[in-house]
Amino acid sequence: MDAEITALLQKVKDAKRTPFWQSTPAQAREGPMLMDLLFGAAPDVARVEDFSITSSDGHALPVRLYVPQKQPRGLIVYFHGGGWVIGSVAAYHPLTATLAVRTGCAVLSVDYRLAPEHPFPLPLEDAISALKWSAEHADARLGSSFERLIVMGDSAGGNLATVAARLHNGTVAARPVDLQILAYPVTAHDFSTESYESFAEDHLLTRRDMMWFWDQYLPDPAKRDDPLASPLATPDLAGSPAALILSAGCDPLRDEGEAYGRRLLESGVYADIVRCDGLLHGFLSMINYAPSASQAFDRILAAVKQSLTDSST
Repeated sequence: MDAEITALLQKVKDAKRTPFWQSTPAQAREGPMLMDLLFGAAPDVARVEDFSITSSDGHALPVRLYVPQKQPRGLIVYFHGGGWVIGSVAAYHPLTATLAVRTGCAVLSVDYRLAPEHPFPLPLEDAISALKWSAEHADARLGSSFERLIVMGDSAGGNLATVAARLHNGTVAARPVDLQILAYPVTAHDFSTESYESFAEDHLLTRRDMMWFWDQYLPDPAKRDDPLASPLATPDLAGSPAALILSAGCDPLRDEGEAYGRRLLESGVYADIVRCDGLLHGFLSMINYAPSASQAFDRILAAVKQSLTDSST
């Protein structure tokens, strides 16, 4: 574990903040996210546009489009983390701007509706709508065509990203998702895995926090085996796009993310499963803070570069 990560854990312990599971959703949204505390300033991009697209029930879904200096060869549709309860496009602005600059791709960051005000399946419906819009209309918005459609999400955003991508690719879409990038994704609701037992406390995200997040998103435990909520329960993942899955070595969600990658492989889907040893849940917020987090981000950049290379062959 990097010295910076060890120091962060001690600072969190010393701060004695109220845990999510003892908070109301409103209280949970009041405090700063790790992105605010650790990432630093966002880099400049050529163009940033805020607008809305239509989701289910006519909902005006806010999105933010980042366009890099050079004509983008790819579009990354990004779904932020936060247990389906917290987080926003604005909070993730430094990361999504960095993605645009470092990959040379345009990035569409999606402000999907949050639970408990908007529980399952509404956040997923927003994710599906964002991918459909990207496949059908992003070329016109960008003013140029692009070669690769990539979906990316972290934590609960990874959950939305992978389910939406599979459903999107199962339709007669204008263009399919070519690659999914999932960072420490939520893929199940089993709180008894080895990683949950090992990291139930004292590693930022706790078991009781994650149970609380599930209670907000899908309050009825009997319905959580729905593959649209728990993608690890999907009988057949064969329609999913190729995947890069990054797990954090010291994260309660580690085992379910890696298990999901193995299920993709068993279904004949290419999946690169990378365990980032010594890292914590939320490490994308730490890429300018801890060397090991920066190295993990390099794996994402390499996967995007390879996908763009493959599109030219």
